[in-house]
Parts: sequence; structure tokens; C-alpha cells
Amino acid sequence: MTGAIIHITLLLAVFAAPDGGASAHGPGADGGASAKLSARAEVEAALGKAGGAAALSRLAATAQGTLMAIASDRAASETVRSRALSALAYARNLRAQTFLENFIVGKTPPFDATDRVLLRHAVVALGWQGDPRLVETVAPLLDNADSDVRLDAAIALGLGRGRSAEAPLRARLATETDGAVRRQIEASLKAVTAPR
Repeated sequence: MTGAIIHITLLLAVFAAPDGGASAHGPGADGGASAKLSARAEVEAALGKAGGAAALSRLAATAQGTLMAIASDRAASETVRSRALSALAYARNLRAQTFLENFIVGKTPPFDATDRVLLRHAVVALGWQGDPRLVETVAPLLDNADSDVRLDAAIALGLGRGRSAEAPLRARLATETDGAVRRQIEASLKAVTAPR
């Protein structure tokens, strides 16, 4: 009896998975593992193509859990992982926000060039989310040693349009020496202080 309950629980978990868990034909003899691998391969292939915003939006709507798994997988290519993070900008839900926040915290400070690229994609994706903790998560990156990270932090804060981003943006503007970052901070300040 206990074995049957465990089996039913496992089946429910597979079919309740955010990405469907199994193919439309149902789980195979391996309990859906090959369907999950196939689905992941399809998502990775889609991420590897030069699709635009519509393609990333479709992936966010249908394969959010798979996108998170790919973004976290060090064995996946930097390009595919970066596009997975960019696709999560379109998910716009608490699960995606929490994943992106944790990803940013885990990559700060960036350990290598790949981490820096992934961090930048995650920061901008979180900016598009309009996350209530955006300023708390991203504002510290305005002081990062890498000007590209600072630039993307300023972009994200501008995208979020939260009035609370004004203080850290103004503080960074007072000390920023990189011209591109200064211009982005100024543009982001206009976005966060614009009348609503």
C-alpha cells in the first residue's frame, strides 16, 4: 500500500511540474525522465537560435523551470545560459524573481568572465521584472569594479522605475568616472523620477 502511495505521489509530482514534466504522450518506462531530457534539449536548441523577444517570451511561458535549470548548469554554454536568463525577464512572477535574485547574490562578486556575463544578464532580466526587491538586490552592483556590471545595474534600476532607486543612482553619479555608465545613470534617474 505504501509503495502505491509513493508511486502515485511521484506521478503527481511529474505531471504537476511547472514545465509539464512529461511529454503529451505521458511518461515512458523511465517515469518521464527521457521526456524531461527531450524537453530540455528542445529548450536549449531554441535558446541557441537567434530568436527575438517573442521566442524568449514563449519559452518563459512554457518552460520556466527548464530555463532556470539551464541558467544554473555550468556544463551548458555561456550563450545558452545567458539567453535562458534573458528569457526569464518575460516570466514576470515571484518564482522567476526569486530565482534571479538568488542568482545575482550567488554571482556577486563575479568569480570569472563567464560569471560576469551571466550576472549582467540576470540583473537586466530582474530589472524587467519590476521586482519589489530590485533596488536592494541590484543597487550594490553600482559600486562593482567592472564598468559593464555598473552599466547593467543602472539599466536595471531604470527599468524597474522604482522611486527608491533614486538615492543609490545619485550617489553613484557623484563618483562615477566612466562616461557610458554616467550617461546610463542619468537616463535611469530620469526614468525613476518621471511623474507617473
